[in-house]
Amino acid sequence: MELKKFTHNIRNDFNRAISLVGVIPLLVFVYLVVGKLSNFNNLAGEIGYIILATIGVFIMGIIVGRRMLMSVTLKLIDDNQKILLMQQELIGKNRLAAITETVLTLGDQVNNPLLVIGGNLELLDSEIKSSGASEKIQNRIQTMRNNFQKIRDVTDKMSKLTKAELVKIHGDTQMIDLSKSI
Repeated sequence: MELKKFTHNIRNDFNRAISLVGVIPLLVFVYLVVGKLSNFNNLAGEIGYIILATIGVFIMGIIVGRRMLMSVTLKLIDDNQKILLMQQELIGKNRLAAITETVLTLGDQVNNPLLVIGGNLELLDSEIKSSGASEKIQNRIQTMRNNFQKIRDVTDKMSKLTKAELVKIHGDTQMIDLSKSI
């Protein structure tokens, strides 16, 4: 909505500047011609005066017009910078929305199966301990439980993510650094 307002204001300012540059010399020329035609007796001797005055007014119009165009150009540059900042904000908001959608998908698609795996690991661990299984099997279950917890920690950090800190991993490819992100 603000972008449309900016472009509308810029167009109006530019049109006003162009109109003033073209209208002022024309009005002065018409005034001089009408003034001299009303005094027809002196018209022949003073036609050079009208031409010189018109040339002067046109030169003045060009100078004023150039200044006005410079002013409009600077305003356009300023407005363009505002638009670029708005675009960057929009890109950031879209990126955060994409991260949020990813987190929701992760929560739904990964956490639910993880809960089943975690529950089964607990059951398996209690059965193995009660049956007197070897320490090697108990160590494997503990390794699975540790890796299960690492995955849970990652999904928990992702669900609390509000500002993503990106890190390059290869070329242009980036990933979220969960240890630095908020």
